[in-house]
Amino acid sequence: MTRISVYNEWGTLEETVLGTASSLCFPAPHPIEFERRHSFGERLLKGAIYGLAAGYRVPAFLRQRYVRELLGFEEVLSRCGVRVHRPEDVHPKRGEPPGLGQMFVRDPLMAVGSTLVEGQLQIEMRRKENRGLQQQISVLEDEGVAVSRLTDEGVFLEGGDVIVDWPYVYVGIGQYASNIAGARWLQARLGSQAQIIPVLLRETSILHLDCCMTLIGPGRGLIHRPALQDPLPEPLKGYDFIDIGAETRREMGGNILMLNPETIVIQRRHIALGEQLAARGFKVVPVAFSVHAELEGAFRCATAPLRRRRDS
Repeated sequence: MTRISVYNEWGTLEETVLGTASSLCFPAPHPIEFERRHSFGERLLKGAIYGLAAGYRVPAFLRQRYVRELLGFEEVLSRCGVRVHRPEDVHPKRGEPPGLGQMFVRDPLMAVGSTLVEGQLQIEMRRKENRGLQQQISVLEDEGVAVSRLTDEGVFLEGGDVIVDWPYVYVGIGQYASNIAGARWLQARLGSQAQIIPVLLRETSILHLDCCMTLIGPGRGLIHRPALQDPLPEPLKGYDFIDIGAETRREMGGNILMLNPETIVIQRRHIALGEQLAARGFKVVPVAFSVHAELEGAFRCATAPLRRRRDS
């Protein structure tokens, strides 16, 4: 690995960590699953499944669905010259809250400018994911990379909430992930070189900012406005956004990954969105990722970029 450099969301991606699904365990029910946005049937089904299966390994035939999608995504990344790293498999320890999923590696690990941040996740059962990243973090530290670890009690910061458009760093503030104390912590670590701008999530059922907003270029992005504060904070409210509807947002259609300023990975099923992006001059790379989207994550969630070129 080389030094950390992530100053925006669209510079040519050179190196990233990609999630893994080698070991999955069912979680216990969590309040986010029972928010009103979910239908009664969804709430009943998840409550029953998670209540009965909490702590058990996910059957191999289900686990392989996630493994296949990640492998297909990894092939695209490698073909585009991206160096890909994978976390070590984590094994739950006795006494830890049940549940394990290492697919969404963005949340515990984020690069902001030249700083690598190991975040602190609010949903307690997810905190074990950090263990799978320690070897890679240690290698980077040995190379002189500045690593900031968040360990303060009651302070939460997750990579899905952190969107970089240097010197601005937007931090989503919601019910179950990053909080305002986490945004302040990040500002203290970055100092005056960056400006942290909190963005409030209005829908408590949405976990992270990148579930309803992503950036695709200077002053450009994808957004589902009803999920966010109105008006948006400056300078975000002046950006040129493509608005996505509730169904596309629910299917994580806006959770894309920029490979470079012209190339964007989107889910294969979102044909209309792909056409909109192509009409704006982007090269669209469609990839199957609907199984991950059922867990409300997609391409940005599954990657933790370590190095992007500072393309304009």
